[in-house]
Amino acid sequence: MIRLSIECWLVRHTAQGAQVLLLHAPEAPGRRPELWQPVSGGIERGEDARTACCREISEETGLSVLPADLVCVIDQVIIDARPGLTLDKAVFMTRAPRGSIRVDPREHDNHGWVAAEEVGTRLVWDSHRTTWAAVASAIPSLGHE
Repeated sequence: MIRLSIECWLVRHTAQGAQVLLLHAPEAPGRRPELWQPVSGGIERGEDARTACCREISEETGLSVLPADLVCVIDQVIIDARPGLTLDKAVFMTRAPRGSIRVDPREHDNHGWVAAEEVGTRLVWDSHRTTWAAVASAIPSLGHE
C-alpha cells in the first residue's frame, strides 16, 4: 500500500542559534521503537500536501500556520516504511509560530526544542536523517524573525 504523507520541521531562531521542534513518540510494540520525530502524518482525501501539513501541525502541536508559511524542501521522497507500507512524502519546513506546544497524548508524550546541530543525533530512522539533512541545509533560507 502507498500512503501519501507529509513531514514538517518547525524551526525557531534564538540567541544560541536555530532550534528545531521534535516530538517524542513512545514505543509502540511490534510497530516502532520510541523515537523523536518532526511533525508528520497522512494526507486525507480532498487535501493537498500543504493543507495536510497545516492540519498535522495543529493536531500534533496546537500551533497554527498557513499554507503560505510553508517552505517545500522535498517535493517527493519515497520511503519503504515497513513491509506492505510505502510512504510517498512531501517534506516542508516553517518558522515556528509563537505559542505553547500542546502534544496529542494519543501520538506523543513529550516535545523538545533541539539545537539544529544536535537534531541528527536524536533521530532513529534513516528516512528522518535523510530528510533532516535536506532541511538543515535549507534553514538559512528561512531567515530570522
